[in-house]
Amino acid sequence: MTQDMQPDTTPVQDEPPAAPPVPPAMDDTTTPTAPATTSRSNETKAKKEEHAARHDIEVIVAWVVLLAMVVVNALAQCGVLVHLAPGDSRATVFSWFAPDRYVQLIWIPIYALLAIWLIRIGNGRRKAKRLGRTPFTLMGLLFIVTAGVEIGWIFAWHNQNYPSAISLVLIQTALVWALWFLTRRNKHHSLWDWAPFSLWGSWLLVECVTDIARAATYYVSKDGAISTTAQSITTIVVIVLLLALACFARYRFGDWIFGLVTLWAVVGVAIRLMDVSKITAVLGIALATAAAVFMYIPWARISPRLTSMGSP
Repeated sequence: MTQDMQPDTTPVQDEPPAAPPVPPAMDDTTTPTAPATTSRSNETKAKKEEHAARHDIEVIVAWVVLLAMVVVNALAQCGVLVHLAPGDSRATVFSWFAPDRYVQLIWIPIYALLAIWLIRIGNGRRKAKRLGRTPFTLMGLLFIVTAGVEIGWIFAWHNQNYPSAISLVLIQTALVWALWFLTRRNKHHSLWDWAPFSLWGSWLLVECVTDIARAATYYVSKDGAISTTAQSITTIVVIVLLLALACFARYRFGDWIFGLVTLWAVVGVAIRLMDVSKITAVLGIALATAAAVFMYIPWARISPRLTSMGSP
């Protein structure tokens, strides 16, 4: 056998085993694994639960202060909170601009509408923006502060502390109208959003005038009795100003509740003055009637020339 024909006896060497494949690196486009997805889902759920808990804290505090307002005001209306020494001249002050006793029943619809507003807030504002790390929204915090100011005002007024009472009621009125403005700022606001604050703010404006009138009567009368003519003229001027403001609110902002509250108060003042000055009382009722006709008759339907009066 020749050399070219000899078989190859060189041993065959085995190749090293292949390395296992390297898993691809995770990047932004790679789908996360099941544990990562579960972790993120748990974090999102925890954040939602924390947000809901904060919302519940705000709603609970708001309900507590609303109930406190109702209880304190009810006690005040029943005379429980009045503390004056016997013979105190403040107890005998008679201010002409003060609605009759029955007019205070307006607090019932005020608190009823505020309760409805709180129910709607509790059901539909879980996504509202919070103030920093606090559990309160701007609306919720303003409402809670306003309720606290009202409780202080009621105590101050029924103890005849005129400077404190007037200061507190002015602050409260400003806060309520701030709430009214915030609720109407949203393009999709409904009547139930702003009506509670229109009713509340309108009546507080009447309370401001009443408190100031009583305090002025008390301090001025120390120098002598105030003439009937001065009281009558002052009362009519205040009634005209309130009715003019109501007409402005009706046609500038479409707020028809302001006018109803003003009419309710003016008629209450007139009824109280029937035994004091019939001329003033009748004139007040006549002014209220004229304002009601101007605000609530659909003038646009009566004459096309008055179309601008029928729209806010």
